[in-house]
Amino acid sequence: SILPWALVMFGLGPLSGHFLRGHSHGLVRPRHSKMRLLLNLGLIVLCSANNRGTHRAGRQDTTTVVLDTTTVVLDTTTVALDTTVLTDTTMVADTTVVADTTTDAITTVEAVTTTLEAETTTEQETTTENPANFPKAGEVELLVEDIVYSGYMLHWSVQQGYLAISDIWGQKYLRFEEIPEATTTNAPTTTTASATTELITDTTTLDTNNLERDADTTTTVSETDASTTTNQPSTTETPITTDIPTTTDIPTTTETPTTTAEPLPYDLKSMTVSKDVVFLLRPQDSIEGAFPIIVPVEDAFNYTDNQDEVIMAFNEKLHLAHWDMEQSETNMSSSEWYSSVEGRIEYDNFMIPSPGWVDPKGRLIVGTNEFRPFETVITSSMFSVLKNNFDPYMSMTELSSISCKPHGMAWSVDNSSLFLSDGHTRAVTKCVYHLRNPDVSDCQTILTVTEEMSSTAVPKGIATDENNHIWVAVANNDGKGAIMEIDPETSNIISTIELEDPDIVDIVFGGEDLDFLYILSTKHLYKMTGLGVRGMHVPGFIWQPEL
Repeated sequence: SILPWALVMFGLGPLSGHFLRGHSHGLVRPRHSKMRLLLNLGLIVLCSANNRGTHRAGRQDTTTVVLDTTTVVLDTTTVALDTTVLTDTTMVADTTVVADTTTDAITTVEAVTTTLEAETTTEQETTTENPANFPKAGEVELLVEDIVYSGYMLHWSVQQGYLAISDIWGQKYLRFEEIPEATTTNAPTTTTASATTELITDTTTLDTNNLERDADTTTTVSETDASTTTNQPSTTETPITTDIPTTTDIPTTTETPTTTAEPLPYDLKSMTVSKDVVFLLRPQDSIEGAFPIIVPVEDAFNYTDNQDEVIMAFNEKLHLAHWDMEQSETNMSSSEWYSSVEGRIEYDNFMIPSPGWVDPKGRLIVGTNEFRPFETVITSSMFSVLKNNFDPYMSMTELSSISCKPHGMAWSVDNSSLFLSDGHTRAVTKCVYHLRNPDVSDCQTILTVTEEMSSTAVPKGIATDENNHIWVAVANNDGKGAIMEIDPETSNIISTIELEDPDIVDIVFGGEDLDFLYILSTKHLYKMTGLGVRGMHVPGFIWQPEL
């Protein structure tokens, strides 16, 4: 009878409750029914309270386990949990934690991606600058002083590799060709010197060994050396210390080129024709002539079998001629003059032909200049085209309306535009060029030189580079010359390079790679290097005679 109460007192929960409910009738059997009723009620109340306490305590313990387990999940960020211990509520909590963790990870990745995109945008902005628009500076070298009396025009022959020069009032044409510096002459001298030094060293070593072996043998060798030195210099000179001056003969071999006159770094030839030859058939009309135009010829059909052909002018008369490469001077004879192909430029009195220019298809274009320096009278230029033959015809009437003294002409890289510099208007003009039938339209002024430079500045020759920029020679700019680089699309002046010579007349890109400028003044020839650009290819006059 004591066991149920003991179980209740020690709080053995379910065991005591179940035991009492199942076995109370057998253990407690009071005699009176009232007493038994009260006892049973007390036991039921006690068991119920004990069971409720036991279940409440069990739930608290279970909650503690869940909370502890949840804490572990949060600290270690472990997704896998023991499903046998955790309840459904715990799994929901764990899922929530995992979802939060995933959200944080995604947010971090997006932040990094945004940073990379910002950096990429900055790099693209840096590379948008066009290097062609950076200012340029060249190094100017005086090639030949006083090469001409009155320089007028230049043309670089890409096919033949020489520079054609017009000396209009000096009445001659020049063929200028640079000669590369010879750098191989020093190599044989250096090799010979080193070889002789090695021979002397080796033979002296052998002589030392011979002297150590036998003094008598050395004496015999020395005696024979005295008598046979001239016959065998390579073996008998070695034991004699006086052979050392023999090495001083080496500079004698290097002095051999010095004894000859130093060759010029260029080859220069001239061509002329006298007025007596020109007016042989009409001596009563004999006058002195200007020499304004010289352009190398590319004979498409090799019609004359001559090399180094040119088209040259005596006043308005055009003739086919060729350089005599065996002579420094070429004087055209009467037979050569009258047997050559000829043409004639249309021009008025008191006019002279302008320089000649070749368009992208090898056709020659020539204008006229009024040489009377009127103050107010303006005479328009006349332009003639030689369409791959010697039959000039008048063209470019719109160009005539804006030009009085054409000094320079060039074409765009895509052949769609023609650029003209005029000495009267002091302007550089851009026109639409019709390549199929040489003509212009829609002419517009790019800039006026006097507005950008001094009031006395005059634009002269023009050349185009690979970036479609035009290079303009400028004369009389405050007592100096200048070379301007202009972007014709924006009219911006990219570069201005000053020259000490104020009388600049023409420029042209030259060299095998067209990577430098030849600059001609009225007297001197210059060369400008280090520009960092290449010029556009300009052909010679392409002659296609009717066979």
